[in-house]
Amino acid sequence: MEATINTRPSKLDLDYSLKERTHKLLLWVGLASVIMFFAGLTSAVVVSKASSIWVEFSIPSAFYTSTVIILISSVSFQIALWQLKKGNFSLGKSLLLATFLLAIGFCASQFMAWQDLYAQGIIAAGKGSNASGSYFYAITALHLAHVAIGLISLIVVLIKTFRNKYSVDKLLGVKLSVTYWHFLGVLWVYLFV
Repeated sequence: MEATINTRPSKLDLDYSLKERTHKLLLWVGLASVIMFFAGLTSAVVVSKASSIWVEFSIPSAFYTSTVIILISSVSFQIALWQLKKGNFSLGKSLLLATFLLAIGFCASQFMAWQDLYAQGIIAAGKGSNASGSYFYAITALHLAHVAIGLISLIVVLIKTFRNKYSVDKLLGVKLSVTYWHFLGVLWVYLFV
């Protein structure tokens, strides 16, 4: 009598697959709302720039540094995911730590840029403020708030990775976090430009 091989996926595999599709869809819906939010803000900037109250100022060099840092962190996060998928958890953990440190560097460079703006006399609100400075602070602060959410996600991924909670075929949390982080990088480049 011949043995039959069961090629149907198990219930656990189907449950995980459904969970993965559902979480990814929810993430993309959330990202779409963030896109709409920042599109509204940037269109308000475009309209305000046409007014006579708009004041031009020089962009602090720390924002250029921020751009380089967030792009490098996106690359390191992606390579970490690839390494985890290959089962190279040691290198994956190191790259996740590097991504975390780069994320902290991004936040620090944002604060340095704000200090530079303040030194130029560009303030966010109150007496002596102007529309261009207020928009600039608001947009960069709101992006930084989204980076804080990304940092929380990255911390959770780091903890779970160091506690060996992921396996080569079950990396949903890492995948979602990487997607969000790439989104933040693209969003920052859009806002910066």
